[in-house]
Amino acid sequence: MWVRIPLGVLTIIMHYIVQENTFREENYNNLILSLDRLNLSYEIVKVLPFIETFDFNTKTKNNFVFGSLKLARLSNKLEWYPGSFMSDTDDFEIYKEHYKDNLLNYDSLIYNFSDVLIWDTEYKFIRPCKDTKVFTGKVYTKESWLEFVDYSLTNGHSTILSVDTKIQVSTPKNIQQEIRCWVVKGKVITASHYKIGRQVLYKEYIDNEGLLFAQKMVDIYQLADAFVIDICLVDNEWKIVECGCINCAGFYKADLQKLLMSLEVNFNN
Repeated sequence: MWVRIPLGVLTIIMHYIVQENTFREENYNNLILSLDRLNLSYEIVKVLPFIETFDFNTKTKNNFVFGSLKLARLSNKLEWYPGSFMSDTDDFEIYKEHYKDNLLNYDSLIYNFSDVLIWDTEYKFIRPCKDTKVFTGKVYTKESWLEFVDYSLTNGHSTILSVDTKIQVSTPKNIQQEIRCWVVKGKVITASHYKIGRQVLYKEYIDNEGLLFAQKMVDIYQLADAFVIDICLVDNEWKIVECGCINCAGFYKADLQKLLMSLEVNFNN
């Protein structure tokens, strides 16, 4: 299932747009180091709040972006290829119809952000349905959720989160480990742990059991030509945590050279 790509087959055409101050410093440094090692063309850009443009130097249309959802959206408006893979498929309500009970939170109920929730349990896991990163999914009590909703709707800072933002609400699960997988053209290219139990732990994931499950899920449905799929082990059973946009996903300890080589092979014009 692992795609081995000889360096000699790379044709250096695609240009990479990397947004500064988006990823953790270590991950950002690893990305730049990998781009340099592969001698790939790239530039660093700034994307400012409340401004719907950004400055860049590239003249080619064959660009791939790493950064915020805003950069991903703007790259699509510029009609870059591949630009970004942000789309309406990055949505629990869409991919649940394909993955069904392979999803960790298939039992989720869907609400609007401002809806009054029924608190029949002390704790609930709540996250946005779409991969918009308007807030981080986590476990809430009734009090902490009401406080968060009130603050979010009255602080005057959020331009995306609104009363109509769709959220999914489910029961908390006892997760043993969590892994992010990067998928390009239907193949799992690299993977990284990002949590074991309650401990945040970043290390490359190479165990066949989880990788085979991830590939099986990718074979069922692909959100895009490239995306990330987070999987987890819960009660010794593999499940999908969520899926999202590859351009905006944190790298953890992914093998970035493998990922970049796969992007080069598959998306160079």
